[in-house]
Amino acid sequence: MSHIKQVGPAGGTAELREETPVKSKRGESNKLRKGRSKIHRRYTPNLCCAVPRGTASKVVARVQNHDWHRNLDLIALRRKGYVPYTKRNNPNFVPKPMRIRAREEIRETLTVLSMAMAAHCDYNPDSDYCFEIMMPFEQIAAAAGMLHVYENGRKAYDSPREALSVMEQMGYVIVDHDKDPDAGQNKPMRIWLADKFFTSRGIAGEEIREWLGKFKMWALKKGLTESLRKKYEHHLLRLEAFGLDLKRKHSLRNRLKQIKRWVVSPDLEELKQTAMATLEGELDTLVNKDNSRIDRLLDDKDIQLRALNRKRKQQHPYYRAWVQWSNSVMPHEAMTLEALFRHAHPGLVSSDPEMYYRLLLELANNR
Repeated sequence: MSHIKQVGPAGGTAELREETPVKSKRGESNKLRKGRSKIHRRYTPNLCCAVPRGTASKVVARVQNHDWHRNLDLIALRRKGYVPYTKRNNPNFVPKPMRIRAREEIRETLTVLSMAMAAHCDYNPDSDYCFEIMMPFEQIAAAAGMLHVYENGRKAYDSPREALSVMEQMGYVIVDHDKDPDAGQNKPMRIWLADKFFTSRGIAGEEIREWLGKFKMWALKKGLTESLRKKYEHHLLRLEAFGLDLKRKHSLRNRLKQIKRWVVSPDLEELKQTAMATLEGELDTLVNKDNSRIDRLLDDKDIQLRALNRKRKQQHPYYRAWVQWSNSVMPHEAMTLEALFRHAHPGLVSSDPEMYYRLLLELANNR
């Protein structure tokens, strides 16, 4: 704080205080950049990794030639306004509409990031969940040429992270945000490509299914099926060790299962609806036919068995003798005697009724 002295009219001095402006971080950066143009980004997006041959190269080629100016999903999102990555968990943030045409820097970042993810995607149809990115997002940013490392070793990839957030809001990717075990920060830990990622680039469902079928046939021909399975199991075990499994994330697992059904068995939903309609028709037929209902059949069978047992009891003479004896005494005496005998010989009345009533008569005569 600086001081300025001024002589007053009575010969005294009046002290005026002048506060120096507070320097902001942006102001210091602008002062250091004096005479040079402002830097909008540190690195120009450029794919810095080798693209595997086969399905990955075909998807990368389609993604590379995509025109974002004609992407209806991006246009709709910019009209509504998208939520920045840093404002994801802010319930009070209200997105503002943006101009329809995105800047060239944003389009390049979206294109190169899509190419990097397509190059490191799992295209094995035998995996539990299809189209998972098999690398950490930090390495994906490095493959896109947009990973910045400071002098103190801290790594930053703000542009790819914002582009990933935009693609997530468009429904092109499915991201599992969780705590990084090393840094302790909330980061995108697992990423899957959604079906809209392919259809928005002009890749039809039949085409991607054909590519995955060729990939499976190639793995069988080269004898790589077992090695690919072990590699995927090792990947899942490593994620489970870090606490990044999907056991408690039911909605995420259901969404990933929908993508696999879209890829592996597209006619499964139609077959399911047909089977459900057939079952409902059969159930209605069984309900209308009383003789075919299971509960009525069981009731009729039970009635028949009871009638048969009563008939069998009436056939042998010991049962008739027991009925005659029970009518000659007080009812409670006959009931008490039979209850004691049933307790002493459980199951005998159903297994051998003739022996049951013969022994019961001997017990009654010996009283």
